[in-house]
Parts: sequence; C-alpha cells; structure tokens
Amino acid sequence: MCAEFMTDTAKHLQTCHPHIVNRQVISCIMGSDSDDSGSDDRLLCPALPVGKMPQKVDLSVPPSSAEEYLHQVMYEAKKCDSVVTVEVDRKKLKKVGPQVKPLSKVAAPPGYAPSLQTQKDIIKSFTDVREHIAKLREGNIPKPPFHLPGKERMEEWCKICFGNSYQLSLLQKTSVSTPKPDLVEGKKPLLSIVLNIKQPLIQQLLEWHVQWLEVLNFTESQGQWLYALLACIEKPLTPENCSHIRSLACTCASLRANLDNPGHPFLPHLNVLICIVSRYFNQEDLADC
Repeated sequence: MCAEFMTDTAKHLQTCHPHIVNRQVISCIMGSDSDDSGSDDRLLCPALPVGKMPQKVDLSVPPSSAEEYLHQVMYEAKKCDSVVTVEVDRKKLKKVGPQVKPLSKVAAPPGYAPSLQTQKDIIKSFTDVREHIAKLREGNIPKPPFHLPGKERMEEWCKICFGNSYQLSLLQKTSVSTPKPDLVEGKKPLLSIVLNIKQPLIQQLLEWHVQWLEVLNFTESQGQWLYALLACIEKPLTPENCSHIRSLACTCASLRANLDNPGHPFLPHLNVLICIVSRYFNQEDLADC
C-alpha cells in the first residue's frame, strides 16, 4: 500500500513539477539523511518510504523508476545552500532615473491676485453651488434639451460648448484666406445638461477644455463651462482629474500674467478658477497667498 502510494506520488511530482524542489518536502522524504538535525522530528519524519540513497547519483541519466527520481531530487537538494545571496552591482544603483518636472505656477503680477477674503467668498459661493447640485441629483433630473454625445465625440462637444467660435479662432491663426462662416453661439452649461453628464464624461470634458484653453486662450463662455465642470466633479479626485485641474490652474495663471492691466474683464474669471483649484480641491502649492 505504501509502495503504491510512493510510486503514484513520485510519478505525479516528476510529471507535473519536475523543476520544483520544496525544501521541507525533500527533508521529509530524506528523513534521517537530512542535514537539519536540529529540527523537529515530527516535521522530518519520512513521508515516503525511500531506500538508502547510493553514494553516486548520475543526473545525466533519466530516472528509470520513481525511487531513482526521488534519489536524484534528494541529491540535488543536498547541494542547495540554505541561504542564497546575490551580488549587487553598486554602480547601477548610482544611475539617476528619469525625472518628471513638476508643474510650476506663474506668480501673479502686483494687483492681480485676489485678497484672502475674496478667496474665502469664492469658496463659500462655490461650495453652495456644489451642495445645490448634490441635492438636485437626489431628485428627478430633467432630461437634457438635446442628445448628449459620448466621450469619443470631441468635435461635437466643441460645437456644443463654443458653437463655431473655436473653428473661427483656428482660421484667424492661419494665413490662408478662406471665407469665414457666420458666428454660431455655443450652448450654456445649463443644469439640465451638466446633471445628465456622467463622471467619466465630465473627466473627459475637463481634459478637453484644458487643451482648448492652452490653444485658444480664455473666453467667457469657456470659463462658464469650466466652472460648471468643477462644480460637478466628484471628490476625492482621481489622479487623472487632479492632473487636469492642476494644468488648468497653471494655464490660467500664465494667461493672467499676460493680461494688459488689472482691470481686464477676464481677470476675475481666471482668479475664480485658480482659487477653486487651489483652495477647494486642496492644491495649496498653487494658491495665491
């Protein structure tokens, strides 16, 4: 009975796991031949009846029986060190890996940054808006006034947000003399629209708006959309959303620094966006002190 059990088990080990040598299992098979003489006898008692191992074991010859296979395994196990160390090449550890340059915010010119009290008022008003939106989400959300495209439809969303003003701005930057179409206004970020936008699409829209802002500078309609998206985005922020809003704040700071004077009509809008990102979403390193 034991011999049959030994043969079946050894064949299974040889067939399924010929490359695996478990130290504890081999010690149990080796019994009194084990080098770990100080271990518990109960753990080192022979699990399989194996004959005495010959003095010489030829590993180049395939085993002809289960017992020979176990002898080869026992022989290889005896040659294994109990502790194995690896020599580390210290020169490789000194190499400096790739470094990611953090985003840096352009400082506001004198008289351009809002006061601390103004920033507190901005955050209070923004918090009230977010709480109002959260309550509306708990009730019956009205249907959108038109079909909302998916998150793969960047051009369609660009037309919804800006009409054809984005296209006209691109045409103005080119030297090609082409007839310009009549201006078509974009849609306002109504509650019936933004409440029906799911979080993945809000994240995508936020990323697109940051890209559009970097290309075509700031407009009042885009400021309204950015404010609405920030009011709808859920906390805690995902790493992607955090990266998007930080890029937004840095871009707004750069645009603010290039304004002609502190009375520019875009200055309050840019300050609101910078304040929301830095104060409400806890990106304090981007805040105006």
